[in-house]
Amino acid sequence: MQNISEMHEKCRQCSFDYARIDTERWNNNSIRRAMCPVCGWTMFEEHNWDDSSPRLLKKGESRGYGAYRLVPPGGYSGYNAFHAEPAEEVVSHLKELLNVKGWKGYLTLWEEQARRPRLIAGSPLQRYESALEES
Repeated sequence: MQNISEMHEKCRQCSFDYARIDTERWNNNSIRRAMCPVCGWTMFEEHNWDDSSPRLLKKGESRGYGAYRLVPPGGYSGYNAFHAEPAEEVVSHLKELLNVKGWKGYLTLWEEQARRPRLIAGSPLQRYESALEES
């Protein structure tokens, strides 16, 4: 069984303690990504496992310009990050989904002068809705 501490790490941009870790494996390659759901900072490592031990192929880190989660009515979703300043049309569309169309989730944008993210719309504390919960 995996320790809960292995499922997250501290964000290197805003210092949020729980940047989410995703892993994938296909054939002899794997990738590990950590993404901060608050500011959008993302780190990744790609490994090859040909000899049963990992060999690092690529490593990268991206500054975050914000993050969001969109949960359509009756659906599920994941977290997403901006790695460049989003266009105003994108921000407006996300705000409309969250504030007008009934989607759950949130939108944050990074404020460079304050050196921290700011909640723009929604709430990070809203729970997922599913068809199972409605039954």
